[in-house]
Amino acid sequence: MKPSESGFFKYVWRFNALAIAGAAVVCILLGLYAAATIFKEETRSRRVTNVVNVGEKDNVSEEFALGSPTTIAGTPYVRIPLYRGQSYSASYYSKRSEQNAVNYLFLNISTNESRWLFERAGQLIVDSRVLFSKLKSSPDEPQTGVGVFHVVVERDSNGDNRLTEKDAVSLATSAVDGANYRKLIEGIEQLYSVQQIADDKVLVLYQKNQQTISELYSLPRMERLMQANIPKVDLK
Repeated sequence: MKPSESGFFKYVWRFNALAIAGAAVVCILLGLYAAATIFKEETRSRRVTNVVNVGEKDNVSEEFALGSPTTIAGTPYVRIPLYRGQSYSASYYSKRSEQNAVNYLFLNISTNESRWLFERAGQLIVDSRVLFSKLKSSPDEPQTGVGVFHVVVERDSNGDNRLTEKDAVSLATSAVDGANYRKLIEGIEQLYSVQQIADDKVLVLYQKNQQTISELYSLPRMERLMQANIPKVDLK
């Protein structure tokens, strides 16, 4: 082999060695980054809404906390959610945290008197909204709250040891001060909509016993005006 050829091959070998070493370093760094990312993902706390665990609680820690007050327009009342926080180990490294509304405190800011919507905190409140004396026709138009509707999960109906929206729900109503809590519909399989469609009417669409139903309620008393089964449609 000529000296020039020998020098050329030595250069090629050195280049290849440097390239292989560089690739190895890059692979090691990528592996370390991936491992760090997975570890961080597995060990971080997670927040999941509308899930309350009611099964085995040996590894579950709980705490309750009040949320931020929300004014009820046109009234001296504010309502404050009570959150139930649950933390539990989902795996050897992972820890999950869940925080969900389980009650409401209604407070009169004129007298400082207050009352709870429920006497206990064993339910899950999926939704809770104020109903008004009239629909808003412009952004600046004042409104007055005349009632509140609540969507509540009261028991683990599907047996998965959790209260979620997959369980049967109840639609209920209360006054703006949290009094006169009254269930309107129980055992709802799927709640499609609760909508104030006029100054004095609320439309409810839901499924129960595999039948889709529409109901109209009056305001402010939330009394049922009419009910009808919605015809099934051929989806083929």
